[in-house]
Amino acid sequence: MTATPMNVENWQPERPRTLVDHAIDVIMSAAARGLILPGERLTEKELSELLNMSRVPIREALRILESQGVVTNEPYKGIRLMQIDKATLDNVLDVRATLESHAARRAIEKGHHKGRHLARLEAAFKELILMRDRSDAYGFAMADTQFHRVLCELSGNPVLLTLWQSIARQLTVIFGLSTFGKSMDDIIEEHRTLLSIFATGHLAATEAAIREHALDQPAGIDFAAIVEERRARKAARAD
Repeated sequence: MTATPMNVENWQPERPRTLVDHAIDVIMSAAARGLILPGERLTEKELSELLNMSRVPIREALRILESQGVVTNEPYKGIRLMQIDKATLDNVLDVRATLESHAARRAIEKGHHKGRHLARLEAAFKELILMRDRSDAYGFAMADTQFHRVLCELSGNPVLLTLWQSIARQLTVIFGLSTFGKSMDDIIEEHRTLLSIFATGHLAATEAAIREHALDQPAGIDFAAIVEERRARKAARAD
């Protein structure tokens, strides 16, 4: 695969805590917003020049992202952004649906679907709306991720949350690219429906809603077409 030149224009990381955090935020922002695309190569040298920092934090950032499945590192291919093909989506979303379904069940059994617990999920939902209003694709993807993180936290099971966190950044990339195939308004309505059903405390309905949200709804998005369309745009700008 021919590497497409990266462009740092409009890469807007959120407030970094360290140089490693800064590098991670920039890469995640670019991936979620389609500025770098699945399968594209990332090099320490180019990132170092773009971000005006040494290769040491870049290397550590890429190592962390590799451990979380956001980038891959293969002999003769180098470091590349994760592929978002059918096999990858099926695997990631299947795990996500299983974890979130179990989390919702445990949350409801513990009464964490109402009161101050539900208020946390409602706050995450409001953040999703705020990012829509700002037309912030990366912020929207992060808010989407946070919504589902809170759902897992409400389970009260730290082991489950740790497992979910291991795929969280892959989900952020997927959520970001989803906005090119589905309107933010539609995505918000899907979350509104899920939130409403969860608040009822009905176990079977909530589990069914999560399976639909995590598996059926993403199936309607043609990620391959999104990636090709974004790649064509990048090539046209490069010319």
